[in-house]
Amino acid sequence: MIKCTKKKAQAAMEFVMVFSVLSIFVTAFLGAIYVNISQSKQKNEQGIVDDMANFIQQEIILASRVEDGYHRTFFLPEKIGGKPYNITLGDYALYVNTSKAVSIRGIPIVTNADSVKFYYQDNNTIIKNETPFYIFINPDR
Repeated sequence: MIKCTKKKAQAAMEFVMVFSVLSIFVTAFLGAIYVNISQSKQKNEQGIVDDMANFIQQEIILASRVEDGYHRTFFLPEKIGGKPYNITLGDYALYVNTSKAVSIRGIPIVTNADSVKFYYQDNNTIIKNETPFYIFINPDR
């Protein structure tokens, strides 16, 4: 009777060990998948932010190269990639950022950078009025 109990106890112990090892492998596998998906989402968000920065940069560069009196209207979405974002103009630079991604692009000098505002989910009008690059971006109403 004692021999039978030892075999059952050994089988139960082996089962627990095999189950533990398999649990560790499954957990490691799921962790690797999670890291891969997380990195993929971050790259995707960075790509979307870069696309928005390139679009706005091209609009500003185009306005800087044309004659005075240039007028163009374009649309900016409220969110990019489902996340709110911010656009800032600085010294020769355009900054587009979300909570996890940033894109910086060089732009021609904008002499009124403090007064330039971007209106999300609305039409924006870019106007070149003076030869030293001076633009207004305001809602087209």
